[in-house]
Amino acid sequence: MKIKKNWLYTGIIVIVLALIIGVYYLKFYVSPKKAEEASGKNDKVTWMVDKNGYLYYPLKREQPKFYKENLSETENLLISKIVYPSTRGNVFGLLVLPKKISTEIPGVVLLPGAGVSKESELPLAEKIAELGIAVLTIDQRGVGETGGQVPSLDEDYSNFLNSQEPYQHLMVYDALRGFDLLYSAPFVDPNHIILAGESLGSRNAIIAAAIDRNIKGILAISSAGFRGIGYTGGNDKMKNAFIDSIDSDHYIGLITPRRLVMIHNLNDKNIPIQSALNSFSLAQEPKRFIYVNDTSCNHGYCDSMHDGLVEGLKFVMG
Repeated sequence: MKIKKNWLYTGIIVIVLALIIGVYYLKFYVSPKKAEEASGKNDKVTWMVDKNGYLYYPLKREQPKFYKENLSETENLLISKIVYPSTRGNVFGLLVLPKKISTEIPGVVLLPGAGVSKESELPLAEKIAELGIAVLTIDQRGVGETGGQVPSLDEDYSNFLNSQEPYQHLMVYDALRGFDLLYSAPFVDPNHIILAGESLGSRNAIIAAAIDRNIKGILAISSAGFRGIGYTGGNDKMKNAFIDSIDSDHYIGLITPRRLVMIHNLNDKNIPIQSALNSFSLAQEPKRFIYVNDTSCNHGYCDSMHDGLVEGLKFVMG
């Protein structure tokens, strides 16, 4: 009888431990979370980070409703203000279009670097649009009209542990919704829309393109992932999963067979070129690395990158 009781107690303990581990696993890895969209309707956004640290958003997303207001024009371009809903707020952007559109044209969602407004990104957007491309650039979270208070990584990790959608993930979703906006535009070729970015914007672009394979490719300027800059993780598996979910180096190998271009300045002091090359080495073919040697420019797009920009866009667009 005593033996049977011992087996019974052992069985109960095993079951309880299995339940505890199961709840822990489900809470942090596979249970999708839902957040109301800013439209205030019944639309919901589902997000998930799996046990391998990959972020997922749904591939079937509704066509975004947006507000458009004409702002200005140049000799060849029309510039409009765009507002579209995303999770927990609206995203504000600038849409730059060539005046002469006789057929469907390629599209670019251009994501600025950290703290850089859409207005500051406008000169680069105009250079791209002059090539006959529709360009949407946005204020990312915490910047300009999009606004919001972007938490520190530690605070965002705390949100993640509490099953709240981290701000770092929200910026990726904002990029996906920007892609959706261009994808639904009648003047844009839906099969030739890429994501481009500078620094942080490139990291978000790479993650978004890994999630949605309808995105044609990536053009990254002055950027590197966490592994590229030497981050190797620690002993906290949960924190490693969170860091992986926002690390472009964790996703860059998934861009293939679509095309990737990285453009970098040899004199970039914010992200040394070796860090960018380290990230580039993690990508699969087809890929191309373009560099300039401009002592008058540090981080981000430089005028000396123009030829490389044209070459890179042709390569990525195919």
